[in-house]
Amino acid sequence: MKLNRRDLLRLASGFAAAGLYKAAADDSVPAQQISSSSGLQVSVYGDGSYKIAASPYGWIFGGTVGRSLQSVNMSSGTDLAGAWQQIEFTYDTARTSSIRLYNLQSIVLFSTQYGGDSSNNDPFPRFTLFPQGLSTFSYSTLWSYNFGSLNTDSPWLFFDAQANAVLLSPAANFMTAVTQIASDGAIEAAIDGRIGALPAGFTHRAVLSLGQGVNAAFDQWGQMLTSLSGKSRPANDAIGMLNQLSYWTDASSAYYYSPSDPTQYTPTLLQVPADFNRASTPIGSVELDSWHYPKGMPASWKNNGAGMAVFEADPSIFPNGLGAFQQALGLPLATHARWIDANSPLRNQYQMSGNVSIDPQYWKDYASYLASSGVAVLEHDWLSGPAVTNFNLTDPDAFLDNMASAMHDAGLQIVYCMPLWAHIMQSSKYNNVVAARVSNDGFSRIRWDEMIFNSRIASAVGLWPFADVFASKNVRDILLATLTAGPIGSGDGLGATIGSNLSRAVRDDGVIVKPDIPIAPTDATFVALSASQVAPIVASTYTDHGGLRTAYVLAYSRVQGAESPVSFSPQSLGFTAPAYVYDYFNKTGVALNPGQSFTGSVDYNGSYFVVAPVGASGIALIGDTGKFVSCGKKRIEQVSDNGVLRVSVRFAPGEKHVTLLLFAPFRPIAASETGGMGPLMPYKADIYRVVVSPDATGLATVNFRIGPNQQGYAPI
Repeated sequence: MKLNRRDLLRLASGFAAAGLYKAAADDSVPAQQISSSSGLQVSVYGDGSYKIAASPYGWIFGGTVGRSLQSVNMSSGTDLAGAWQQIEFTYDTARTSSIRLYNLQSIVLFSTQYGGDSSNNDPFPRFTLFPQGLSTFSYSTLWSYNFGSLNTDSPWLFFDAQANAVLLSPAANFMTAVTQIASDGAIEAAIDGRIGALPAGFTHRAVLSLGQGVNAAFDQWGQMLTSLSGKSRPANDAIGMLNQLSYWTDASSAYYYSPSDPTQYTPTLLQVPADFNRASTPIGSVELDSWHYPKGMPASWKNNGAGMAVFEADPSIFPNGLGAFQQALGLPLATHARWIDANSPLRNQYQMSGNVSIDPQYWKDYASYLASSGVAVLEHDWLSGPAVTNFNLTDPDAFLDNMASAMHDAGLQIVYCMPLWAHIMQSSKYNNVVAARVSNDGFSRIRWDEMIFNSRIASAVGLWPFADVFASKNVRDILLATLTAGPIGSGDGLGATIGSNLSRAVRDDGVIVKPDIPIAPTDATFVALSASQVAPIVASTYTDHGGLRTAYVLAYSRVQGAESPVSFSPQSLGFTAPAYVYDYFNKTGVALNPGQSFTGSVDYNGSYFVVAPVGASGIALIGDTGKFVSCGKKRIEQVSDNGVLRVSVRFAPGEKHVTLLLFAPFRPIAASETGGMGPLMPYKADIYRVVVSPDATGLATVNFRIGPNQQGYAPI
């Protein structure tokens, strides 16, 4: 179900006109009231009505359970998300609900528990009063999003012209929960109406996250979900696939169902690592897509439209088994999975639901086979369908729970592919679900929008976005894939690898030089697109070195053949000091004082900017511009500036030198602390460069300062 902006405004106005929120209109004395340091206040009234006031935004959320309360209690405590206080209330013999505030977060957590078997017709919370006049955003079908309409299976985002935002979503039962508009216009956090009854002991939760900024609301929301479940969020280099360039054989790659002769598959793939080594961009793992197992009946690896016949690799491709191939390759594998075919013998061996198995033994057997074959990552595809269970209250969770549990016990990580938004939220339960595909097959310019916006929800819940396989000839696709901070994968055929492009993303050992977090649309971009669907995209990410942040900004027009004006301020990117904005491809820059904005014009292919802080020394480190993420921590290991800019550069084994760029209003003085250093040379106006080389440990540390006699700068 989708609700457009006009309907939302009409409903909200109707709530206020009809006085549906009785307690607020009557100014009744609340039975209990709590408040938090973030400016939130909850009031619960004896007639069953409740109100959440968000004073920093001037917003009120209100509703009613529709009957008088039997008891009301206030309590406090601490959970994995932090210290909280809540109001709990009972309103019949089989129903208890609560509203919880957290002391340090702008979060409201709603919970309701059924003491006995109940009909699924009385959701909580149920808002009959909601902020009016806000823009809306939600995620729609697979890999898509919408401004101005709301999808029942997605978190709902509301925001104003200043990007103050509130996000509403389930906080449990993600695979069966919906956010919906009732027939009377109330906004409800519910369980899908296809489920007619809820069992005794069933508990549902929903969450409101409020933030001064769309991205702040998303980040706080996702952190709450993973905190509630206790998920340990993986670092952006936690596993090999996240740390190093990988090779992929999925759709649009050179070896997707090719070569047609199965006996030529393994000889071809065994040459791939050496091909990337020659380009000085070695790979760290190889993905085997759906071609690697038999499908359909009669079972054949070529039956691409059918489901899995078995989970073992096809013997016509791997006559000695998958494990023997992995040992010959010498690299860990990632392997693909899809739904189970209607005629597969697996259906007679294991418990099934819909087109997948919910049998713990199936997943244990599958995980054991993968682990023994040198597989490090399971990529489960087609999660939006046909790889789905029957729809009920338990089977979707059993499918995903048992998959995650068995793979975890076997030491495997999981990547979700073709996930719906429920899967993204569900991943907050599993430590070993580390990444998700966030755009359609074959990463290219037409995928940029969906990748950037879908990264926003994936990264919020601790997933590293994957843009899908790219061709190394497309340098700007590599750029954006790198800015996801997730896996990056090439699908080039033998001899087609362009190492000079890939080397902008990785060191000579294949380690990805990436930002700290995935790229996401700026708050201003959300606001602009809510007003005009042809507004340009401005998206950003960053590297933090202590108190020094370097930001990376990609800006582009959404209209082919047209240029669009763009503007962004370093302040909006987290800067408080002066900054230098460096145009990566044009090799020009401009210094900005606090409060100033960068303005320019961008085309469909985009412009890329490194925004570097001007520290106490008066110098800004632009970094290693041989890399897209010029100050990424796998290259620039440490930066400090207390009047002297101190930079530590990390080298891959065998790397001989790195060129650093820096902005300074006067020619700086440079001194080597460790490793070697060439002369500091002018590069362009106010930009200088210096070549550094490593010491025996692979590190070079250099100090820069402005000379004592330069105007405006005191002696150091």
